[in-house]
Amino acid sequence: MIQSEILKEKERVQAMLSAESSSVHEYLLRARRAAEEAAACYGFTLCYADEAELPVPACDAALNSPMTFNQHNQHGTFNQ
Repeated sequence: MIQSEILKEKERVQAMLSAESSSVHEYLLRARRAAEEAAACYGFTLCYADEAELPVPACDAALNSPMTFNQHNQHGTFNQ
């Protein structure tokens, strides 16, 4: 496997975030915060897609559901 400094740093940060997080949701929040801090440090901004427009990921709770990801979050479908 090719190892570069950026890949080593990515793996280090992923391991740190994983160790500090008690759930996937917490991991994602910490990862987003880390990305925003890195962007601010290097003088650029991050742009994310409008989550309300994204399709719902395929999972047991969302199969054949017309609801968006945000609607599932509001109903607690993914928090069970």
